[in-house]
Amino acid sequence: MSDRVLPLQGVHNFRRFGDLPTTDGGRVRSGLYRSGQFSRATPADLDAMDGLGIKVVADLRRPREREMEPSHWPERAGVTVLASDHAGSAEPPHLVFLRDNELTEKSIRGFMTDIYRELPFDPGNQWVFAQGFRALADAEPDHGFIVHCAAGKDRTGLFCAFLLTELGVDEEAVRADYLMTNTAVNFERIIPAIAKRLKDELGKDAGEAELRAFLGVDTAYYDAAMEAVGDPRVYLREELGLDEDTLARLRERLRDAW
Repeated sequence: MSDRVLPLQGVHNFRRFGDLPTTDGGRVRSGLYRSGQFSRATPADLDAMDGLGIKVVADLRRPREREMEPSHWPERAGVTVLASDHAGSAEPPHLVFLRDNELTEKSIRGFMTDIYRELPFDPGNQWVFAQGFRALADAEPDHGFIVHCAAGKDRTGLFCAFLLTELGVDEEAVRADYLMTNTAVNFERIIPAIAKRLKDELGKDAGEAELRAFLGVDTAYYDAAMEAVGDPRVYLREELGLDEDTLARLRERLRDAW
């Protein structure tokens, strides 16, 4: 599945998550992308992203994150950006954790597992999840779509899992897409840079194992979210308020005919 990764220089975890088979013999259309944030994109990265025909962007970051790391997409004509202001000026939980806790592998894995139980029920995440699904249900056939957060793995990973599940992709393939972060991201490159930032900005030391637990993904994290959600189909309908007509259009537009 390495051909699904777009090797950009300043943008991590940029990859396709469409074009997958469904259990009934269908196929999810192409033109669906997922990624980390874009504020460090190089000029070549910007050219590559602008060539993908993306017209809808689901930005799962909180307002404070968007202020700290400005997005590429709002400056592009004809692009709709879906972003929530539900969290107001509140500091993102992962930044609070990094600042206020000892960074052991155990504490990091505990935090990640706990936060995954909360992510599906965060009001801001739910708003972007629902609006992203509605936008996809009404999208033109040639319009590309991207969903992203800060690292493109947790909030983004759950959005993609819910969407692919609704479209009928096999659970094993859904998990494989989620877990691809662990091979799509060049950890050898980014871990030293993140470790330096933690030391310089917070005075915290963190080794490779600790940072991989924080920057990567794990089946335990995914399972914690799915156990909290229960049935994803019920979650989409009852928690996100998506009606059957919207979901039927979504399935029609994102499968086979595209």
